[in-house]
Amino acid sequence: MPLVYRTLVAVPDDDGDLVAVASTVLSRWLSKRGNSGARVDFDASGRYDLSNRSRALVARHDNDDEGLTFLRLTTESEKPDGVWRTLITVVVDPELSPWRYLWLDMTVDPAPGLPAEATRLEVMPPEAARMLLEAVNAHDGAHPLLSTPRIMRGRDDADMAALHSAIRDPLRRLAIVATGAPGDVTVAAWRGSMAGALSRCTGMCAGYVLDAAALDRMAELLPRDLDIPAGGVRTFLPSVDPTNEADSSRHPRMSPTTLDTARDGERVRNWVGAALSRRVRDNAVTLGLPEALRAIDTLLREETDDLRRVPSSLVPPSTPGPEHAIAHQSEHDSVTTAELAAAKAQEQQLQRLREEVRRLNTRIGELSEERHQLLDETADLADELDTAREGARAARYEARWLRERVREEGLFRLAAAPAPHDPERPPPTSVAELLGRITDDDVLPHLFFTLEDQTVYELSDSRKEGLWVTRAWEALLALNDYARYQFDNPGSGLGFHSYLRDPPDGYRVIPVKRLASQESDYVRNRGKLNEKRFFRVPHEVASAGRVPMYAHIKLDIEYGICPRLYFFPDLGPDTTNRVYVGYLGRHLPVQQSN
Repeated sequence: MPLVYRTLVAVPDDDGDLVAVASTVLSRWLSKRGNSGARVDFDASGRYDLSNRSRALVARHDNDDEGLTFLRLTTESEKPDGVWRTLITVVVDPELSPWRYLWLDMTVDPAPGLPAEATRLEVMPPEAARMLLEAVNAHDGAHPLLSTPRIMRGRDDADMAALHSAIRDPLRRLAIVATGAPGDVTVAAWRGSMAGALSRCTGMCAGYVLDAAALDRMAELLPRDLDIPAGGVRTFLPSVDPTNEADSSRHPRMSPTTLDTARDGERVRNWVGAALSRRVRDNAVTLGLPEALRAIDTLLREETDDLRRVPSSLVPPSTPGPEHAIAHQSEHDSVTTAELAAAKAQEQQLQRLREEVRRLNTRIGELSEERHQLLDETADLADELDTAREGARAARYEARWLRERVREEGLFRLAAAPAPHDPERPPPTSVAELLGRITDDDVLPHLFFTLEDQTVYELSDSRKEGLWVTRAWEALLALNDYARYQFDNPGSGLGFHSYLRDPPDGYRVIPVKRLASQESDYVRNRGKLNEKRFFRVPHEVASAGRVPMYAHIKLDIEYGICPRLYFFPDLGPDTTNRVYVGYLGRHLPVQQSN
């Protein structure tokens, strides 16, 4: 049962009736899931069916003599990718004074037979987390934990002292995400932008937005290696050690340059939130419960398991309607209330079954389409594997043949010498590493990149990120070697498709199936779609500074993001003898998505 979300907060003793407040909030939250959710009773333990595929389980313990109350709500929803559980626990125990505790866990039991690579799920914090943080005086360690970022003003000494104390708080368990407003955006507007970006982290971190004066004040209080950048973001993980210079590398920093590529004024691209949430979530889900709460957690888990095995506590009462009135119009009426209720229940069940059949038929169609896509991809990968194996076999045979020839020439020491270490680095494994590699002119000297970083970052935080990055790197190496071949063989006139189909010795290639040499007539003849294929090049290539790039390499064939790499070869006499890479990112719009 993998844990995919966790928040744990402490609430002061003097902050009202925590159990009553939490029960009210959770009732509101459940009411959004239908009428059954509004009828859940938090005053006693019980099980409640919310729908055919979801239920709520309430475990409650009260001891008036000792003044303690334990309350746990568990919701379970059966979805195609598995069973999702949200566990919300409230603990009031005088022995834990001056704090009471509230925590929320979300777990997923993957569906049986789900491939391992498909278990990288898109997780958003439950709305209950935001609602609870807004309703109670939540703290992480000794500092407040809010549902949205807080503005910090440098002229306010209390603000500065509170932020500095929160960063260094030894009792802090969750991350702090701090950012300075860029020079062209107001602090209030930047707070709104970061609130959207940090919506993936609600309950797992405290957010702070600093004005210029606050940045200057914090620069005096924090080591230089732990700065909070203006227009960038610093994530402070727990246990900050300002006296240890090596500790700074543990706290991620998103530079203003990187963030600037992802914003248009105050608007910030979605990948920023995904990138920021990765370390914040990793920190939150790896935290164990404090020792004092573990025994309570075990007790409530056992109680919940018992509730799961008993029938539902809630049988929604039949609402009196016209049928009910008709049944009582006359003592001679042969249709009883019980029969009408049974008929109504049967009709409702029949309707639910019809809806379930429609849902399953839709799902079968989706799975069938996905199966065909996977079969096509598997066939392509099998062809690539066969080709790679044949190439490896031929290379081993050639190595043996060459050693035999060397021995025949009497060079026995050379024939027995081991091959030197391959200096070529393995492919990158992340988008950030890929972007770092392509800036090295020594690796891809025949390529020129005009792509935008933000379109590439949209490929990050996906279960297929490693595959896409590897294929992009292979494509770039092949394009670089193609340009090198044209430079070494001027006037050959060999197109990239022919180069891939019949590879020259000593030059790297990719499977020719990945190449699309042209876009469809429909795309090229539609202004809006065609315009999307124009990308930047230096003015010595085209006076307008932009050219249409129709040739592209397919990095995946599944629907969805389905990344593409667009390029423009400027090779031959009187050219720059370079290949220009103008785009790497999600599939550009075509007819179906226009």
